[in-house]
Amino acid sequence: MIARRATAALAACLAVVAVGCSGGDDDSSLPDVELVSLDGTETTSLADIEGPAVINLWATWCAPCRREIPAFEQVHQERIDEVRFVGINVGEDADVAAEYLAEVGATYDQYADSEGYVVTELDTTAMPVTIVIDANGDITERRLGPMDEDDLDEAIDEAIASS
Repeated sequence: MIARRATAALAACLAVVAVGCSGGDDDSSLPDVELVSLDGTETTSLADIEGPAVINLWATWCAPCRREIPAFEQVHQERIDEVRFVGINVGEDADVAAEYLAEVGATYDQYADSEGYVVTELDTTAMPVTIVIDANGDITERRLGPMDEDDLDEAIDEAIASS
């Protein structure tokens, strides 16, 4: 049973085909979906996140997600004055997500999407998913699969240049 769940989780993380993203009628902006901070003290709408920003959908059961979070933290620390980083844990208890983030030392903003509304609105079927927006709130990058430091820097540079 555990092996079957692990295989399914890995397949979901690595499923690169048949993934689309749409924010409703306007594919260049984020959908209006309410998010709650992992600690439960703040709510915001995905559409209200101001750019430039890097938004990452992840889960603790997703091995590629777990591997990329330290890279996100490193680039977040290096570019803290240029770009906002936002993590969105999908489909899990906030305590589980917070415990993992504490283990890896991730300090950027984290929200919970325990019901999977963001995934539904973005019409995506796998994780991790990273979206980069420019200062105008327009999506400049959508990436399915893990990103490393170089990928992040390139996507951020593109977002900043397009503003």
